[in-house]
Amino acid sequence: MKRRESRNRYDRYRQGRLKSGRSLFSPGRKSKKAADGQPSLPARLGRKLAAALGKSLKMVFLTLVTVAALAALSAVLVAAYLYVSKSDYFSVKKVTISGITHSSREEVLAAAGLDQALNILAFDPDEAAGRISILPWVDQVRVARQMPDTVTIEVAEHRPKLLVSIGRLYYLNERGEPFKELAPGENPDLPIVTGFNEDELLSPGPSIRSAMAEVLFLVETLARRNDEFRLDNVSEINYDLVRGLTLFTKNNRLEVKIGFGAYEEKFRRLGRVLAHLKLRGKYEGLVYINLEASPRVTVRYAPGSTGLWRQPGRLSAEMRDQGAAVWRVTGSDRKAAS
Repeated sequence: MKRRESRNRYDRYRQGRLKSGRSLFSPGRKSKKAADGQPSLPARLGRKLAAALGKSLKMVFLTLVTVAALAALSAVLVAAYLYVSKSDYFSVKKVTISGITHSSREEVLAAAGLDQALNILAFDPDEAAGRISILPWVDQVRVARQMPDTVTIEVAEHRPKLLVSIGRLYYLNERGEPFKELAPGENPDLPIVTGFNEDELLSPGPSIRSAMAEVLFLVETLARRNDEFRLDNVSEINYDLVRGLTLFTKNNRLEVKIGFGAYEEKFRRLGRVLAHLKLRGKYEGLVYINLEASPRVTVRYAPGSTGLWRQPGRLSAEMRDQGAAVWRVTGSDRKAAS
């Protein structure tokens, strides 16, 4: 019964639509939303499209304004840089250099690029320091600029400690590193180290570094002495891989075979021996001393020297009382018991 009523209502609805000339699928009455005055779907889509277009145009406009502002700022900065870079206000007018003794001011200025007019903004302190450090006497360097017109250069030079002979003479610093070849006219009063070759010293391996450390230890010991074996009275220090170190004095060309290690003790003992030799008038004619066979000391005189001992046994006993010993006196072909 209900199904039939529904069917009759549908038939009446269809007949009414056909009589009015409207399609079954065309919209009939306005929806409640339309009737209430709200916009239709096309209107809403149009508004959304207009809003999106407006935002896009706004973004484009802001982008153009930003680009124009950046371009203007860049132009201002470039103009300002060109003005400053050519302005005499920022040209380097004062260069302070400290710590140079062997290097000349002109050498440092030329290496830093400050021997000509230069704007301080175009000056690179790190690059200048790298060029200055190449100078032979320069060990360390620090370069800084102080606006608007000042550059400061602080130099620490190598301190020459010794000379080394490797076919040519080079200065050695306190680390035992060669840093400059001896130039014509230079005549430093420094001991000369021998026994190394050029390849060993310019590219030292562990054994060579250890050997040079031994040389420096000996030099430190000699620097503390105030007798004939003080450092400024030493003309040469020779290195031998097997026998160790040997030094030669300036005044009487006395040769002292030292060996390796225990330098303080060896020279303390030698000092006592020489004190007795001088006391007995036996120092003259002494040409060779050997400290290798510690705690014994071997001495040798020049042929025909008047310093040869006539009573070696008694003298060596006296020396033994002082904590030293003479092992052999070869100049007279006689032995002194230690």
